[in-house]
Amino acid sequence: MTSSVPAPITFCVVAAGVVVLVARRAAVRETVTARLVNVALVLAILSALARESSVQTALDAGSVGSLPVPFTQQLGTVLMLWAGAPLTAVAARWRSPSWSTRQTGFLLAAAVASGLVMLVVGTSARSSGTYIDLLPGWATAVYFGLFSAWAGAMPLIVLIVSVGELRHGQLSVPVMASFGLFVLLAVWGLEEAASILAMGLLSAVSRSRDFVELRVELNEASYSYLLILATVCAALPVVERAVETLGIDYWSRSCRRLRPMWADLVASCPEVVLGQSGRRTSPKARAHRMCIEVRDSISLLGRHLDADVSADGAAVALADAAHRRRCGCPARAFTRLPVASSGDLKSELGILAELSKDWPSSTNPTRVSEHAR
Repeated sequence: MTSSVPAPITFCVVAAGVVVLVARRAAVRETVTARLVNVALVLAILSALARESSVQTALDAGSVGSLPVPFTQQLGTVLMLWAGAPLTAVAARWRSPSWSTRQTGFLLAAAVASGLVMLVVGTSARSSGTYIDLLPGWATAVYFGLFSAWAGAMPLIVLIVSVGELRHGQLSVPVMASFGLFVLLAVWGLEEAASILAMGLLSAVSRSRDFVELRVELNEASYSYLLILATVCAALPVVERAVETLGIDYWSRSCRRLRPMWADLVASCPEVVLGQSGRRTSPKARAHRMCIEVRDSISLLGRHLDADVSADGAAVALADAAHRRRCGCPARAFTRLPVASSGDLKSELGILAELSKDWPSSTNPTRVSEHAR
């Protein structure tokens, strides 16, 4: 297949993909999923290059005919199949937590074997200098049968998982919207796989030539734009890391809102401080840890609270209790601070952030309420 997209557009997309790949290697934590996505992006970029007329001609000339244009055309499609295989493994890991590295290896090996079979059955088309998409015969059916099976595997798994999560319910609106988007993309991917399979089967028996030719035109034009979407998705963790580094993400901002109250509380209750590993923690993990330490401090300071604490004065009362404990004042009967409980981390941050809004600027005895003196 040779792309009908203007070459400058494709090369800009390829350049963007390379930039994202380098950024992912530098900024995204190395995990199995991250490595699989990186492999998929490399293969997708190579596929886009192999579909470019200028690249096909240059390889033909540079290899003195060892890599003829028809071979590179088919190689571009095979590379597309291979790019989808790591993403299928990612989807399988998402679907089944018990999915193993060994299973991923088998899946990738099967994809490589399928691609090699496609190149073998595409030999007659290359010899005739014809797109295999337009060549009648069993080879065309096998070629596109293999391609469509792999093209449909990933969206099918994503669709199953997304529909299952939506049916399960109890999701926040942003998460529901994300799964809704996954459903739409998965349905689109399945439609593309089914349409390409139908094209291959109809071409194999010389039927519906108008549909076949239309599908060929779409195949020539669509991949570069599909790569744009893939590059954007691959760039999201890089953007997330950049936002975290700048400290403007939700979790970093939440940490900053809690920090004055949290710092005073852990200074009064140092035993609540959780042990930390040497590695860098994410802003979300830091926010989670701060919430736990604040709640533990509130529990300990219940024996230093006044008995008549109101919801409106909870922050000042808690600051007073922290000062009493830091000064070594004797404990008294436990009083529960009137602070609501939460069901998840975000609601917990909201509750504690509301409490911290009224936190005194300093818990120095000259700055807190008279009750602490």
